[in-house]
Amino acid sequence: MNQPLNYKFYHSSETAWDALYEAILGAQKNIFWEVYTLIDDTAGNRFMDALCAKARAGVEVKIIVDGVGSLSLSSLATARLQSAGVNIVWHNKFKFDHRPKILFSRLWHRNHRKLLIIDEKIIFVGGVNVEIAASGWYDLHMKFVGEEMAKSLLNSFAGSYVSCGGRKRDVARYLKIKRKKFSLKDSPINFFSHSPSNNLRNPFLLRRLFWRALRTAKDTFNLATPYYAPDVQFLQLISRAVRRGVKVSIILPWRPDLKFMQWVAHTFYGLTRKAGGEIYFLPRMNHAKSFTVDGSLGMVGSVNLTPRSFFANQEVAAFFTDPNMVEDLKGIFSFWKNEAYPLSDVGWGKRGWYRRVREWWMRKISDYV
Repeated sequence: MNQPLNYKFYHSSETAWDALYEAILGAQKNIFWEVYTLIDDTAGNRFMDALCAKARAGVEVKIIVDGVGSLSLSSLATARLQSAGVNIVWHNKFKFDHRPKILFSRLWHRNHRKLLIIDEKIIFVGGVNVEIAASGWYDLHMKFVGEEMAKSLLNSFAGSYVSCGGRKRDVARYLKIKRKKFSLKDSPINFFSHSPSNNLRNPFLLRRLFWRALRTAKDTFNLATPYYAPDVQFLQLISRAVRRGVKVSIILPWRPDLKFMQWVAHTFYGLTRKAGGEIYFLPRMNHAKSFTVDGSLGMVGSVNLTPRSFFANQEVAAFFTDPNMVEDLKGIFSFWKNEAYPLSDVGWGKRGWYRRVREWWMRKISDYV
């Protein structure tokens, strides 16, 4: 008989921060953290203190931060971490280059993952960054406990660490781990680390997993994403699902933190409603990236419904078929929907010519967000 899975959901920035912080304080052997945004502000300073203390106590601490997402991480904080023994590396740290191709590559290819592994058995995966600007946000992070589950993610972290300039010999033991082929049939939980530039055999697998989820839905498909830029095929899949009797619900923040991404999303509201999907708006920022299919499949990760997440970014996600986990996630979606209001309540059809022209322009560039 299988043992119950050891997991927990956190659906706000603050509750996730508290859990991450406590896990770091409890680390005995090693801390491996891959994070898009880590800033030494009033939200991040306690993490700086904890990481330095753990490194000084002899815990192995390795951090991968993104060169754009963590651009505001101060040189003083970086030096403090390094002097305490924390090994910090940067993914595509931004610096000017007169060669346009190199400059574009540095700006375009981002490490958007949010992955923390403690003592090779405690795993946190989701959408939560660490910066004071995210205070008060809804978000979604998951905690799992299990040495076997951590293996493929340790391999993924090690590969990312080396590609960012970390010493290969420091993580050689994890690079030897053989990654399992992604399959939703073999295990109740599967982790997928996505790196399009390194996954030449199957660079569009992550996108296909999303599309497959909607294609196979029978009753309900719930999606939460802060940034919404679907392609034509996704809209067609919504239409087909609705004709099959599937209720498609998409939960978005009414005002996301990035104004430009709000303009892009405006482009697709009418098209989504025309396809039969229902859009719900939360009055506060929701940074969660997640979906549920019926009562059979759930996903929590760092993946936005945008072309960048599917084709350019390094991402990580947990896919699970355990019915208890899926029901718990559906409960979070129900809570959000009770807090939200539908598109029909905001008078979308009455917007003026200026907004319609702007939507036309945003649609032209939506493949690049």
